[in-house]
Amino acid sequence: MSDTFITIIAVMVVAVIMFVFPIMATANQNDSITQTSVQTMVSDFVNTVAKEGKITRSNYDDFIQKLYATGNSYDVELEVQILDDNPGAKGEENIKVIGENIYYSEFTTAIESKLNSEGTYKLKQGDYILAKVTNTNVTFGTQMKNFFYSIMGKDTIAIEASASALVTTTGK
Repeated sequence: MSDTFITIIAVMVVAVIMFVFPIMATANQNDSITQTSVQTMVSDFVNTVAKEGKITRSNYDDFIQKLYATGNSYDVELEVQILDDNPGAKGEENIKVIGENIYYSEFTTAIESKLNSEGTYKLKQGDYILAKVTNTNVTFGTQMKNFFYSIMGKDTIAIEASASALVTTTGK
């Protein structure tokens, strides 16, 4: 009886080693590949915006479509830091300040609103564009890790990418 029990346990351990760990490694590798791909997409989008000086509706929609083509859902956060044209006009004491750049920010909601109404969000030279993308679904690799490492807590974000750039051209 004890030999049968030990044999069953040994078969279960071998099954885990032979099947589950390779599946887990493949799922983690898939997450790594997706991470690299998403980072490239975010960097390309930000660099294109910085080079052209504008975000167009089609450019933004293409970016979102490419992200969702990876099979995951994402939360996209955009921020545009706009260089204030006339910081000295805010008060008398600021007029004598030389070389200080003052920025104010607009975020995803305002940017998307302008894209929906006008089709283009124009930037000018000296502005900054920042983008951050995080997945909102739990990937298969994360599910596998959570199953085996349930003691350590539940991870939900496996894919996260961000990029920023200085706008070099005023959009037309």
